[in-house]
Amino acid sequence: MSTEIKKKIELEVVHVLFLDIVGYSKRLTNEQQTLIDQLNQVVRSSEEFQSAQEAGRLIKIPTGDGMALVFYKSPAQPVECALEISRALKAYPELRVRMGVHSGPVSAVTDLNDRTNAAGIGINIAQRVMDCGDAGHILLSQRVAEDLAQYGEWQSQLHDLGEVEVKHGARVHVFNLYNKELGNPEVPAKLRQFKGQTNPAVARRGEELWVAVLPFKSSGDAEMESFADGLGEDITTGLSRFRYLSVVASASAARLKGGTGGERALGAKLGARYVLEGSIRKGGSGIRVSAQLVDTQTGTQLWAETYNRDLRASSIFAAQDDIADRIVATVADSYGVLVHSMRAAIRQKDDADVTPVEWQFQYFAYREQITPAAHGALRSRLEHAAEREDRQSDLWACLAQIYVDEYAFGFGGDATSLDRALAAARRAVEIDRSNQFAMVALAQTHFFRQDLAAFGPAAERAMALNPLNTDALGILGLQIVHTGKFERGTAIVRRAMELNANHAGWMHFAPLWQHFHKGEYERALECANRVDVPGLFWPYLVMASACGHLCRRVEAAAAVRDLLALDPEFAAHARSNVGTWHFASGLMDPILEGLRKAGLSIPENGSSDPPR
Repeated sequence: MSTEIKKKIELEVVHVLFLDIVGYSKRLTNEQQTLIDQLNQVVRSSEEFQSAQEAGRLIKIPTGDGMALVFYKSPAQPVECALEISRALKAYPELRVRMGVHSGPVSAVTDLNDRTNAAGIGINIAQRVMDCGDAGHILLSQRVAEDLAQYGEWQSQLHDLGEVEVKHGARVHVFNLYNKELGNPEVPAKLRQFKGQTNPAVARRGEELWVAVLPFKSSGDAEMESFADGLGEDITTGLSRFRYLSVVASASAARLKGGTGGERALGAKLGARYVLEGSIRKGGSGIRVSAQLVDTQTGTQLWAETYNRDLRASSIFAAQDDIADRIVATVADSYGVLVHSMRAAIRQKDDADVTPVEWQFQYFAYREQITPAAHGALRSRLEHAAEREDRQSDLWACLAQIYVDEYAFGFGGDATSLDRALAAARRAVEIDRSNQFAMVALAQTHFFRQDLAAFGPAAERAMALNPLNTDALGILGLQIVHTGKFERGTAIVRRAMELNANHAGWMHFAPLWQHFHKGEYERALECANRVDVPGLFWPYLVMASACGHLCRRVEAAAAVRDLLALDPEFAAHARSNVGTWHFASGLMDPILEGLRKAGLSIPENGSSDPPR
């Protein structure tokens, strides 16, 4: 054997980044090739990859659904490369990749094609580490994590996940690498499953995202002590009304009263990913309640607020009820920080692994940026999910909402959209009549079918199921406005806005239409400027119509240009668009009249009734 070949088979400690595409085998052959091409492009864009390649100190090993990259300089190289790849993958949402890093011995060899390759335990362990992760994870072996932990810049990004059993009964100690922008902070499913086998009680909790309300601290006054206990119980009860939240029972949390330790330690004792805690202080007749929501995995404070109340102006029980309601509505709302964090924790899941409750998070995310493309993508995914899970109320409710949006926002909907929405909503309610999300979907479907006799009872039932869900109050209150009951509908929406200061911008449509109904076009314009739903024509329509009525020709013309930029053919189907929502409000004619005064040529004839 030549000296050159002997040199190449000597063992050498290297630093390996192993990565693959999650769900690759389920794709069609042409889709697989597209994904591999995209992954190759992403990897080549990494500066760390390019630098090592130019120095001749990089081995690239294709593995079919991914690759192994062997670096020689330091363990930071593959980790930096992984972060750069993770950043670039944000431009490829369909490319779901997991990565593992390990430092260990390999032997560099020459394959049958005279190309340099590598093999050995170092690569094998890197693959085992990667196999522990889900999409978006950057997992490190203990050896790599301990090397990086010597440097301050890495310490805050390293999160110890403990040991897990891998192939052939071997165990590896795994660390999760993530920061605020990159990586996947959720505990991998394989780690949750493994820990559950040794501790079934923790496993049942680990499969869900749990929230705990820790005992509020008080000044020691007996009255305030009672206030603190009652406040914690009321908040826990309120949070429990939201189906997508798994809430630790008050009795379990109460056992930690007076306990020591930070949020992470206390949350761990309860198995909770998130904890809500606070304090109460009293001065004279005034009380101050401070509350905060903390992610125990990262230590991040997601939300905080202070509430001041004067007990001379209200009873202590009224103050307790009011503060508890505001905290619950703000924290648990579908637009709030808690749901945003929970969405981030499951964003890398394969669709086959998304739970029915988690599909609601997908729907909430889409609704913050309603576009035809986002709508079409989510509809397809939900339909496939419903084929697999035909007994899940939440899933059918999501599908009903999507079909309603297909019709309401003109996303290629037709007469069958509302038929499909009605069938899906009825299926959701049939499975679980206590599901508020399902009842909201049913009420909305009845509204757009112009069946107001059925809409009223469904809307009332939905709001009663959870009066602190400001999202549901806002949606149904606005539709009550559209039935012509301006005072009551606006009052419901204003209550939602009052409970949650971080309410959605579209809620301003309720007072907007009330002002429009009264001919208060200036105030209607003020409300229109607070609506923040990009891509929808309604704010521009209101501005054009209101300015038309106010004879503000320049502003009206500008609003019309913005309206036509979104939909050049808007004038031709203006009656249908407006009639979809305002068939019963009495506002359709004033709205169209204002648009004509703004310079938009709208045909006098044409059906205002949307298809049933």
